[in-house]
This record gives sequence, structure tokens and C-alpha cells, in this order.
Amino acid sequence: MLKHLASFVVVILLIIMVVGCGERKTKEELMTMAEQYEAEENFLTAIKTYQRVLKKYPDAEEAVQAKYKIALIYSNNLNDFEKSVETHKDLIDKYPESKYAAQSLFMIGFINANNLQDLETAKQYYEEFLEKYPDNELASSVKWELDNLGKDINDIDFLNQPGTAEERNVGN
Repeated sequence: MLKHLASFVVVILLIIMVVGCGERKTKEELMTMAEQYEAEENFLTAIKTYQRVLKKYPDAEEAVQAKYKIALIYSNNLNDFEKSVETHKDLIDKYPESKYAAQSLFMIGFINANNLQDLETAKQYYEEFLEKYPDNELASSVKWELDNLGKDINDIDFLNQPGTAEERNVGN
């Protein structure tokens, strides 16, 4: 009887070890899985998978990208703008030197202006962006946003000019 109990305990311990260790995925595999979930519009599972990247590989470039993608899913797909802003702020705090920090700062201003209708907060973040990143590729967009902050789309002269975008030299 004691021998059977010892065998049973060994089997249970082996099962716990196997289940506890779980399947090990690389950061690249996890990112691919998360992107696939996102493509399938399984957004909550995508977020959880991106969070696994953050937890297992917090210092990797993929972690910063995962944090940014989580913020975008919250705003673009789940319409949870507060959670998106919170995630962008967290990215800036944890990864201030990353290329995503400037993009996140822009997005905080953009979400406040266009989704949360908090123009004063948007203005603060846009001005902070221009102070920190005056030469960033998004600086001209930030200036445009500041110039048109709070305006109705029908009151923006540029958008009401006759002709096609090509005729107005948009993007040239």
C-alpha cells in the first residue's frame, strides 16, 4: 500500500511539473500568435498574448511593440479610449527612449482631442510632443492638430477646397 502511495505521489509530481512548466514560446512566436489573434479579430486574446510578451521579455524591443499594439487595440478595436491612453502613458513611462514613445505621446493627444473631446488635455500633450520631438515625422501633424483643435470638420478650409486630393497636392 505504501509503495502504491509513493508511486501515486511521484506521478502527481510529474504531472504538476509538466503542466507548471508549460509550453515555452519565444518572443517572436508570441508576437506572431498575438498578430494572428488580432487579424482574426480575437482582440482580447491578442491583448493577453501581447501581455505574455511583456511579462516574459520585458526588456525586449518586442515588449515595447506589444505595449503599443495593446494601446492601439484598445482605441481602434475596443473603443476603450481611457484604457488606451493609460497604456500609452505606461509605455512612455517604462520605455521613454523607444521609437514608440513619440507615437504614444501623439496618440494621447489625438485620443483626447478626437475621442474624449478633452481639448485642453489634448493641447497639453500636443505641446509636450512638440517640446520633446520637434523634428519627429509626426510634428507637422501635431501642428495641424493644434491649429484645428476644436474646429468642426466643415470649418476646416483645407478640407473644403474643391478638387481631388491630388489636385491639392496632399502628401507632396
